[in-house]
Parts: sequence; C-alpha cells; structure tokens
Amino acid sequence: MKIIKNAAKAALKPNEKPTAKATSSIPAAAGVALTAPKPTRPPAQPASIPAAAGVALTAPKPSPPTAPASIPAGTGVGLTTIEVKRDVGFGNAVFLRGQGGGLTWERGLPLVCVDAKTWRWSGMAKDPIKFKLLINDKIWSAGNDLMIAPGQRMEVAPEFA
Repeated sequence: MKIIKNAAKAALKPNEKPTAKATSSIPAAAGVALTAPKPTRPPAQPASIPAAAGVALTAPKPSPPTAPASIPAGTGVGLTTIEVKRDVGFGNAVFLRGQGGGLTWERGLPLVCVDAKTWRWSGMAKDPIKFKLLINDKIWSAGNDLMIAPGQRMEVAPEFA
C-alpha cells in the first residue's frame, strides 16, 4: 500500500493545516474491499436508578468474620472467656478445673495456646464459674479460687506454687 503525503502538503495554501489522506495503489478491480471496519461500541451502560428507589448500585463489602454469637442478654447465658497471660515453658500446658460451665474439680480441661504467653478457654455458661488454673493438670495456681460471670471475659496472670 502506498500512502501519498507530500502531494497533499504541496497543494496547501500558507495558512492551511495539512490533512493526510491515504490512497491505495491497489486497483479496485482486484476484489479487495477498501472500506474500514465499523468501530465497535462499548457495552451499553445500565440505566441510572433514582436514589429514591432504594437500590444500592455498588456490591456490598463482605463483613469480617465474627466471634461465635452469644445467647441474647437477659437469658443469663453467654460465651465466657478466660485468658491466661503466663509463659509456662516449652512443652507445658495450662488446664482449668472448677465448678460451672462444664468444669469439674477432679479433671482439668486444657486451654488453647494462642502464643508463647497466652492461653485461652471459652465456653457457654448460665451460672457463675468458680475456677483454678493448673500447669499440666498437676501444679495448682497460688491463691484463692477465681470467679467469672456468664458472658464475661477475664484476663489473669497466675503464679504457680
């Protein structure tokens, strides 16, 4: 294909701007169509919805994960959490014994290790819980028994004998 540019410039008057026209050296009888393809349109945009229609046009953001739901207030039952802040040494674990919330004084329940200095127990309770902490379910924490109300969260840093 041959494009003629200089001929268009030569025919300009002093204050005219050049316009380039492409011409082809291929004869029309060669069976080649010289028409440019039609430009495609972008997809149609949805019609706007009036604000009074009450329709949100943006996708809702996903909500962050939530903690387990506690039973509504006023029922006397709720998710109770005890968090122990104590490094008990590598290979050791913290246990919980007590009364209420499924606890017994005869056998302890292990707490979940959150990090090197944090242990956690959570459970549903409908009555206050009286408890004591142990290392490896054998070494009792010093001091008196502790109490926690249903639906409460308590952080303790016990000393062990």
